[in-house]
Amino acid sequence: MHKIIGAALALLIFVSPVALSQELHSKDPRNPTSKVGVEVDEKGELKFIVGGGDTNWYEGSENQGVFQLDYKMDSNDGRFRFANFDSRFGGVYGDFIYTDDVSLMSTIGYILPITANNSKTQFFPSLNYSYLDFDKKNPIRAMVPDELGGGNHSQLSSLNLYILHPWDDTHFTFIEMFGGRSFSGVEIEIYDVCWTQGMNSTILGKAAFVYFKGQYSRTEVSGSFAPGGSDNSDDAKFSFGVELKF
Repeated sequence: MHKIIGAALALLIFVSPVALSQELHSKDPRNPTSKVGVEVDEKGELKFIVGGGDTNWYEGSENQGVFQLDYKMDSNDGRFRFANFDSRFGGVYGDFIYTDDVSLMSTIGYILPITANNSKTQFFPSLNYSYLDFDKKNPIRAMVPDELGGGNHSQLSSLNLYILHPWDDTHFTFIEMFGGRSFSGVEIEIYDVCWTQGMNSTILGKAAFVYFKGQYSRTEVSGSFAPGGSDNSDDAKFSFGVELKF
């Protein structure tokens, strides 16, 4: 994980923001402006954020390539996302979420930017394929006999929806929703909703935004090898963060 962070920082140094990124909202998933950020949740755990990208890095269309790396200090959890948006067909992206001693979920998908008639609200729905690889220390692997796959993975079809609504030049709301259900491997359903309320600002002479975030996640494991036929877990988190653009 530390090597990944180093590589992302090096990429950030060599990628310079371009003029077109100024036309996109600071929270628009297509915005390639370089950024660093820090977030702290209600338990005091710190998460560091590094991101950036480039615009029109190939000819023939208006396009943006973007990436973002998140890393949590205490839990050693990480997430890496990258996407390429093209004005001709939408976007393709990858999303890799690592939860220490639990799982690695890899997602690839197609995302389509949509602008509402009010010319302000942006929708980013996506259709995805996800592969969930369970860590050897995950209790799920002990529930399923080796002859039935050992509970080592799940394949899921999943849907994402990002919604961005700027209330004015300063305040904005960003909503992320995810739902996935397995069609192979361990029977599992995953749901996640995240609400971010943000405010564009200036910090140390640099464009930035501060935000408050609330997130709810639910995982449902079912099947004959789940205790009592099902094993459900819920998690709610609240956090405060800041991102600096340059």
